[in-house]
Amino acid sequence: MMAIIQIIKRICKRSQETVDVHSIVSVLVAIFVRDNALNIEQFPNLISAETNADKQLVNLVEKQLSAHGLRMSLHDLVTCFESLVSSDEKKEKGIVYTPLEIKEYIIKKAIERHEKVPFLCDPSCGCGSFLITAAELFHKQYKKSYFDLFTKYLYGIDIDAQAIKRAKILIDLLLCMNKENPLKQYHLICADMLDPQTSSSIIKEIPPGFDCIVGNPPYVRNRNVSEKTKKYFSYWECGKSGNIDLYMPFYEIGLKLLRPHGQLTYISPNTFLQAVNGRGLRNYFKAHNVSLKIIDFRDSQVFKNVTSYTCITSAYLGESDSILYARMKENEELGKQHFTSYQMGSFPNDQPWRLCDFVHDNIIYKIEHAGKPLGTWKIRNGLATLKNNLFFFVPDKEDSLYYYRFENGLEHKVEKAICIDIVKPNTIKTEKELFKNREKAIFPYCIDDSGFRIIAETELRKSYPYTYEFLLLHKEELAKRDKGKGKYPAWYAYGRTQGMNNFGKKLLIPYISDTPAAVISLQEDLLFYCGYALYCEDIETLNILKIFLESDVFWYYIRHTSKPYSKGFMALAKNYITRFSIPTLTEVEKRQLLSQQDLAERNRMIWEKYGIQKEQIPTD
Repeated sequence: MMAIIQIIKRICKRSQETVDVHSIVSVLVAIFVRDNALNIEQFPNLISAETNADKQLVNLVEKQLSAHGLRMSLHDLVTCFESLVSSDEKKEKGIVYTPLEIKEYIIKKAIERHEKVPFLCDPSCGCGSFLITAAELFHKQYKKSYFDLFTKYLYGIDIDAQAIKRAKILIDLLLCMNKENPLKQYHLICADMLDPQTSSSIIKEIPPGFDCIVGNPPYVRNRNVSEKTKKYFSYWECGKSGNIDLYMPFYEIGLKLLRPHGQLTYISPNTFLQAVNGRGLRNYFKAHNVSLKIIDFRDSQVFKNVTSYTCITSAYLGESDSILYARMKENEELGKQHFTSYQMGSFPNDQPWRLCDFVHDNIIYKIEHAGKPLGTWKIRNGLATLKNNLFFFVPDKEDSLYYYRFENGLEHKVEKAICIDIVKPNTIKTEKELFKNREKAIFPYCIDDSGFRIIAETELRKSYPYTYEFLLLHKEELAKRDKGKGKYPAWYAYGRTQGMNNFGKKLLIPYISDTPAAVISLQEDLLFYCGYALYCEDIETLNILKIFLESDVFWYYIRHTSKPYSKGFMALAKNYITRFSIPTLTEVEKRQLLSQQDLAERNRMIWEKYGIQKEQIPTD
């Protein structure tokens, strides 16, 4: 149905007319009313929309729709309304639209638990997509009129006043299509539920709470959340630790809106299961005796044109502290999953929830308890400038004194004396690539008795004039780091001090990868960024560690315990690898592994060291 919006915009562009969102809404409503021969005389919202519609544009669009064989259903209109939100607004508010089959699944789960019509609320309802789906399924199941459903049972809350207006239009159209009376009052509230005072007053207005909370809470990562909104986070129990994402407090908000033994079901990001910033929400569930049922989509993409990692989570108040967990398999029908049961109490506070199934859990246990955990070695983060494209570069050419880099058609000289070698583990998989893919880093630091010290600006200008000139060109850009609130020893300093002391023999590990990768660097002063390094002075041990980190066992472990990304990539962050253990090897076993060139045989040997026969591994 995106085609309808494109047709309207194309017609307007041809006639050199400007068209705003309100005009498109009016045109869509007028077309829908005409196509369905609706009598709207009792519905002021629909009369207003149709009256304001550009009649010539309506006729042109109808003609185009007819030529393309297109006709709108109410759900098509919902999709059209949702698509009218600008890209910037979607990013700011975290708006991601839910496929109809997901909405129907969530509403049907609510129906299963209630013989009588449940009281239902979507606390981030947008233009009412979930409410329309709920009304249709409730109407079919409970034989209630749409008027009764919206008068007594269905509620929506959203921060966006325009979204609430469109929700009213959609409700009116549903009533009008079914020849029912207009509502005297809409249970649609325009409010910011993150504001604790606002949410508290709303919760008090609707005792004893709802039977069902449903929805698709806003998807905004912490770094993109406004400062005003971040101030609200600390009022919520789940937001008192870590830089939480915007969707997380909506679980707490939803649970507070529930009556005892009520049910919440959201489709949301799955990051709360393992991420550090999800520990507050995990602890909240545990502290409040909330049981969960989770269908995890992992890296399967649910939403069109948006990369997201989602799960459907049902939360039940006052039942137990259990977790029922299933991973959605490729081409598997929603609702056909087999669940594995866990107790929240078995997971330590502040620790990730590692959820899979019992067969894989037993194998993972063996892998983690076969020897020395990786976490006993020193594992460090790389450099973090917060503006890597300025500090790190591949020279276009060089001479005895300078590196040359081209930018926006201009050539810039950088003194070699202020540069160091650097690598990016995310882009290297072999020792050969380690040398081939080296970069240079402008490193405005010197070493004294206290460690690394920023080079003073006067010294930088005098000793490295070309580098200073280049950095000065980008002073304004550097000042925008940390949203302009960073406190650095100098405006040209790195954004973080981490990674500067990373000297020594090391095993370089990428942040994410689609295959196991570990690269040995014996150049002790070689620094890195966008990755990790495991440090060990013994070269034989480094080679043994490399063999294990590039093994099938390690990749199996990562695939079942780490965070998935699209196209088969997995996170290799420090917190995901530290519990992987390295079995104790005899001198003979070390020599066998180091000399074995047949990868299949080497992998068989490694599986056996964990007490696992490869044939015992279930297929995913």
